[in-house]
Amino acid sequence: MVIHKYYVLFSFLFLIIPFNYIQAYDVRIPEWVFTAYEFWTEEKISDNEFTNLLTYLEKWGIVEFPLDENYDIATNFLLYINETQTIKQLSSCSSDWYVTGYFIPLEQEFSEKFITIVINEKMREFRQDFVDTIKIEGWGKTLSGDYLGWYDDSFHIANNALDLDGEILKVGKIAVDTTVIYHDAKVTIPSLPEPWNETIFIASDEGTAIKGKHIDIFTGEGNNAKEEAFRITGFNNKVCIND
Repeated sequence: MVIHKYYVLFSFLFLIIPFNYIQAYDVRIPEWVFTAYEFWTEEKISDNEFTNLLTYLEKWGIVEFPLDENYDIATNFLLYINETQTIKQLSSCSSDWYVTGYFIPLEQEFSEKFITIVINEKMREFRQDFVDTIKIEGWGKTLSGDYLGWYDDSFHIANNALDLDGEILKVGKIAVDTTVIYHDAKVTIPSLPEPWNETIFIASDEGTAIKGKHIDIFTGEGNNAKEEAFRITGFNNKVCIND
């Protein structure tokens, strides 16, 4: 029965998770409610079970937030929390993340023939394998010392490799899906190998291939950075928001 499953879920969460509260303005919500929210988003519990949980907790005054009669209680919960503080800010850590790495290739480390590319109506020559790698990684450092970038389906030249904000890419910056982790969030990934497991990352970049629970970490320039990008790539990572 749904009621029985709901009671078991409520009892489980009540027993294993500390009864700490998060308060945002007039919101009063135990932290473990956000664990239930994650169960719901991961389809571990049904829509009805999550709605029943919120209804029960609101009825007995365990959770308190403004209710708009035009929406059900689950929608009210999501709307109000999104207005005050993101779900990922409040639920500090979560599991099952896919982590990859990206780096800046150096043209001096490539050897294939030169090809001609037109950039801003000017012709430039670069090694073929270098250009192919840039189309995957986003930026590369040329033999001339400037940086060749690939985005918006075209090539660009800049004095530095840049992130989405136009800031210089530095080790410690990550690309995220901003519907899951907010822009400029401070993030740690304790499941990564050293020294990355203690690094505080900044979510300053995005990518068309970065969707959902996927983080892409910038590891630096050259072949050593490439090796690090491969070393940190993997599934089942734990990610924490540190703001």
